[in-house]
Amino acid sequence: MDDYTGAYIARKNDVSVLPKYHTIAIFHLRGIAVECRLKSLLLLYHEISDWDQRSHRVKDPMRNQLIANPSHGLLTALRRMSGFFDHAKLDRQFLIHLQKITYPLGSTDVDYISLRYIPQATQSQEDWQKSFDYVCGWLEKNERTLL
Repeated sequence: MDDYTGAYIARKNDVSVLPKYHTIAIFHLRGIAVECRLKSLLLLYHEISDWDQRSHRVKDPMRNQLIANPSHGLLTALRRMSGFFDHAKLDRQFLIHLQKITYPLGSTDVDYISLRYIPQATQSQEDWQKSFDYVCGWLEKNERTLL
């Protein structure tokens, strides 16, 4: 089983040693960090230890359904946790920031995964960093209240 929590912490820390001009690498790795965090929460939420196991979460619409790996779909992972998703829909800013993490260049043609094929970016790291901090803070805060 993958260690998504460990990967989240490691990817989040990896970027701190990258020089500021490695924008693409920063967007990519921090997107992966958020992906790992959501995957770890998804497993915890459904009380499973691996993908394609049946959810054990009481009173959840997905109870007894197989929980598949959401791959790189950040919103997909969030939607598979109905309690988290319902709470997220109440915070429009969270969804806007999550969209910015998913599509750091603004265009929905290039997500944080396919970004690795772009030679350079002119986007502001400062605005994007605010989104990253918001998303991570929201997930950490709501993990304590929703799990």
